[in-house]
Amino acid sequence: MTSLMKVVASAKPREKAGAHTMARYGFQVHASVLKMLDLHRSGSDYRAVFDHFDDLMVFDKAQQPAKVDFYQIKSQDKGEWTLKAMAAKKGKGKPATFLGRLHHHMATFGKMVGRLVFVSNLSFKLKLADGTETGPDHHLVRSHELHANEVAALTKAVADDAVNPPAVDGCGLFAFERTSIGINDQDKFVKGSLLDYFHERGGADHVPVISLYETLRGSVFTKTGVTQEFTTEAEFYDRKTLCRADIESMFARATGGRRFTESWTAIQVDLAAAGMTTIQMLTLHNACLRYIRARSAGESGAATFNVACQDAIVAHPAEIAACTTLTEIAARLRDWVPSDYENRDGALFVEAFEAVK
Repeated sequence: MTSLMKVVASAKPREKAGAHTMARYGFQVHASVLKMLDLHRSGSDYRAVFDHFDDLMVFDKAQQPAKVDFYQIKSQDKGEWTLKAMAAKKGKGKPATFLGRLHHHMATFGKMVGRLVFVSNLSFKLKLADGTETGPDHHLVRSHELHANEVAALTKAVADDAVNPPAVDGCGLFAFERTSIGINDQDKFVKGSLLDYFHERGGADHVPVISLYETLRGSVFTKTGVTQEFTTEAEFYDRKTLCRADIESMFARATGGRRFTESWTAIQVDLAAAGMTTIQMLTLHNACLRYIRARSAGESGAATFNVACQDAIVAHPAEIAACTTLTEIAARLRDWVPSDYENRDGALFVEAFEAVK
């Protein structure tokens, strides 16, 4: 366990009050999804943590992380953000301001903090080093780009809002980010962003964007709402985070189901050669489609079976490569993955199909 993960395990995260509803957390969830998509597009390794010490945390690595970025995600109907607005008190006690709460992480995480980011749909009105002011076209402003007077005001604001000054000052780590997502039609914007990503990646015609969006949003929302204490690092990762491999797996499942459906005619030839009747093939096809839908929706039984199959495929590359038909691969998986999963027959053929490189 790295020093960072030891602190995450031992420190007390912020208190969470009120019911987790999509109406209340929708902007936070959608902004978090977009941030992960940006990280994924950049090729960076990462692990995102939802609503734990802050609205969003991003580790620099999925495993053995050493650095963490903190994000406060706030939406408003109108106006613009100034340092004065971000330093306005929002409650009793300390820290009681947006900036103070972000900087408070320095006391717990110190030199392990990479960035302290305030994210909003509104623009920022901040004085830059050259004397000009930021406006709607400035989507990211870092503290080192600010005028000396603004830096002084920022430093004073976080000092005034601290019970005790942290050993490591984080004023140079602040960033102010305007997200492209607005208050209205957030789902449409995220779906469009997913579609754009797959156009860049190639193969957008094979992606059920609505299903993928629902799976991704649902996963982030569920993890946002988890408030339990964790006894192991693995449990924390599973219940509260998503990493690059998790997102890539979602993308692979989303595209894999479409490819399977489009290849069904070729698969039928294989099944007929194995002696299956038309009725048996139709029954199997329906079971395959049920599994694809369940897996895309993140149903626990399908997800568990998928993980078990992937582990088996990774563990037996030579045996898989030696198979000449999907029926052979499915038979191998049946032996390697004992399970009472209800759609097992269809699931075995879907996983066998996706095992073919």
